[in-house]
Formats: sequence, structure tokens, C-alpha cells
Amino acid sequence: MDRLRSKGKSRRRFRGPRLPVDPLKLTLTEAAGRQVQAAITAFERGKFEIAVTLAGAAEGMIQRDGYHLFAGLRDNTRAKERFEKQKDWINVLNREFYWLKHGGDDAMEIACFDAAMMIARALSKLEAKDWTPRMEEFREWFLKNLDLV
Repeated sequence: MDRLRSKGKSRRRFRGPRLPVDPLKLTLTEAAGRQVQAAITAFERGKFEIAVTLAGAAEGMIQRDGYHLFAGLRDNTRAKERFEKQKDWINVLNREFYWLKHGGDDAMEIACFDAAMMIARALSKLEAKDWTPRMEEFREWFLKNLDLV
């Protein structure tokens, strides 16, 4: 906030939702989908920590049998050669998410790639029928730019 004021930009006052407001009733899939949508929006704005947090939460909400991106990464044969324990590899895959959730070191660098991968992981847990056009646009962007991210 102070950074915005120091640059001469004004900020909009907090207004909150229009009251009274009904509670939100969601299925797990709807809630996870909304979190992924918000993660994509945060990602576009360069707010990688928000994207990782929301996408990581969404990924954890959905249980899915069969292939999904995290399972593919977790079970990678090259990772099995590099890490004695699978838990150590999982900690690497979730490093930024765990730090944002639990803290730890005083600082953490969160790259564009980290946020993009977490969103891709969350999307892979959702059934294609539950994807929005925005999710599909992210997928197309991600595949097109994977080598640059």
C-alpha cells in the first residue's frame, strides 16, 4: 500500500460486498475451479505467490484416479534415481507452496515457472468438462511458452 502511495497512485477504498449477502454454496469441483480461475488472474498480474497458493489449494482439494500432472512428476523415474526417499522429491515439487503455507526461511524466490506449473498441476486434477474458456486459454499459453517460462 505504501508503495502505491509513494508512486502517486491512488487506491480504491475497501467497500466489501453489498450486504446482506447470502453464503456461497459450492461443490469441491466448483471451489477448486474458482481457485484456479483466481490463480490464473493473479498469475497474469505477476502475483506468483498468490497463484501458487490458490492453485496448490485447488490441486489438493480434488482426488483423481489415473494420470494427472503431479502423479507424473512424483513418479518420474529420473527423480527416483536422484532422491533416496520419494518424500524428498515431493518436498522439492511443493517447495514454494509449503513455504507460503507454513513459512520457514526468511525469504523465497518464486519464479513464473513455479506458478505456471502449480496452475497446470491443478488444472490436470479437474475434469476437462469442468474447465472454463480461461483455463483452456492458460493451457494453450503454457504449452506455447513452456520453454520460455
